Parts: sequence; C-alpha cells; structure tokens
Amino acid sequence: MKTFKSVDEILHFAVSSAQETAHFFTSLSKQARNARLKQEFEKYAREEFAYMVRLAKVREIAPLGISGKQLKDLVISDYQIDLNTARELKYSEALVMAMRKVRASLKLYLDIASRTPNDEIQSVFRSLANEEAKHKRRFEIEYNESILLR
Repeated sequence: MKTFKSVDEILHFAVSSAQETAHFFTSLSKQARNARLKQEFEKYAREEFAYMVRLAKVREIAPLGISGKQLKDLVISDYQIDLNTARELKYSEALVMAMRKVRASLKLYLDIASRTPNDEIQSVFRSLANEEAKHKRRFEIEYNESILLR
C-alpha cells in the first residue's frame, strides 16, 4: 500500500487527478454523438480545470496541517482510477468510468477535509466534494435513464 509522503504530494496528486479528469471529459465530448452530451462533457471538463486552479490556490491559504500519521492513512490507490484508454469507449463504459472517477475524487476531498485543522481549507475541500457529489449523481441519473431504462 503506497501512501502519500507529504502534503505537497497530496496537492500535486489532486491537481493532476483533476487535470486527467478534465482531459477525459474533453475526449468524451469529442466522441459524443449528440449536442447535449457534447455540451455536458465540455462543461464537466471546464469544471475540472477550475478545480485545478482552486486546488493550486490551497497552498496560498495556509499549510494543510495534516500529520505524518494521517498521511499514512491516505492510501493512494483509494483515489486512483485509470482513465487512459487506447480505444473509443462505449457510452455505458464512459459513464461507469466517470462515476468511478468522481467517486474517488469525492473520497479524496472528504478525507483531506476531515484531516486538516484549517477551517478555510476544510471549506474548500468540502465544497469540491459537494460538487463532485453532484457530478456523481448526474452520471448515475444519466446511466439509469440512458442505459438501464432502455
């Protein structure tokens, strides 16, 4: 089990993860077969790019204040979802991957928020978690309506 070695590593991971997700959604928007889906995926990509900026600014607020023991409790594999795919995904596969990714991001943001003693940083990560929860719900609804209820 690989854990984070530093707070900087956590923040770098979170920014990189948001960037990877943004690129994933950009790729899905290019594959979308209808205008509504294309717009939705483009919107998600823009939001992920905005998360990158918010995450990068966390360093300017204050140190996260997460202890070494708390770092050891954050297992990297709990937050990693491989979004790289060499082939075009079926829509159902893309939705499942998106749900997994936002679930992992949601967990990361909640775990960081619960470990930092800084109220302002907690607020940033809870806000990000709330937005990811909304994305997760939207993907679940889309999956249910487009795949399961067909």
